[in-house]
Amino acid sequence: MSLQAWRGLALWCLTALMIAAGDVRAEDLVIPGSGNPEHLLKQMAKAFNARQSQHRVLVPPSSGTAGALRDVGEGVSTLGRVGRPLKEEERARGFSFLSLGRDPIVLVGGAAVTARNISAQQVIDIYTGKLLNWEQLGGKSAPIRAIGREPSDASRQALQKVIPAFRDIAFGSNVKIAHLDPHLLELLDRYPSSLGFINRSALAACRTAVVPLAFDGVAPTPENLEKGIYPLWIEFGLIYRTSTGMSPAAKAFVEFVRSSEGQRMLGQHGILPTR
Repeated sequence: MSLQAWRGLALWCLTALMIAAGDVRAEDLVIPGSGNPEHLLKQMAKAFNARQSQHRVLVPPSSGTAGALRDVGEGVSTLGRVGRPLKEEERARGFSFLSLGRDPIVLVGGAAVTARNISAQQVIDIYTGKLLNWEQLGGKSAPIRAIGREPSDASRQALQKVIPAFRDIAFGSNVKIAHLDPHLLELLDRYPSSLGFINRSALAACRTAVVPLAFDGVAPTPENLEKGIYPLWIEFGLIYRTSTGMSPAAKAFVEFVRSSEGQRMLGQHGILPTR
């Protein structure tokens, strides 16, 4: 059985177990998909579940944007989470996109990293294996444990827009590939001298004090993103099937996200409204 099939089966089993246990509300809404908004949506689901008892929202571990497209497309879930806006061909397949906002993409070091800035050229040199020690970036001597992502990853695609040469580089032997965002966060926690890239709000799930780096001298803050001086960011959101629309629970959760409380939570996580 393929990995995707296992994930779909796991999602079905989760719902079946809740039904068997008699722990089902008017609707249990499972929102599968990308790891980029996973931490944020878990916090929003917790707040939504606490303020009403008619529905319950569950945010399972990441299955990637591809997992959201698969599960929503197959009718396993009525709402999914994605790390980027939909492509034209995905809209043509009948998906609709609801933006949650923009989030800075951060080049981030592990807790032991003392460097505070990284340049576009240094990013290229690290991931091609030319720079191997943090001392070469002005920090204390320590091996750079670089963590890469696959080409379809939303964070990598954001990086490639700003550093075109990153699109076609061959990762050096020093680079370990993380296929899902939780795996990347786990590696950042495990290796104090590591380097990775991910959206800023997701870093709240780290257990250690990881170090966001300035990019070409500009700090990766929501304020700098809003000013237009920080260039790395993604726009993530929710998807549903256009033909069937959203279920009652999905509509209720989206209304919560759009409410003043939901917008306040987005702001607290550093998410900027989409222009």
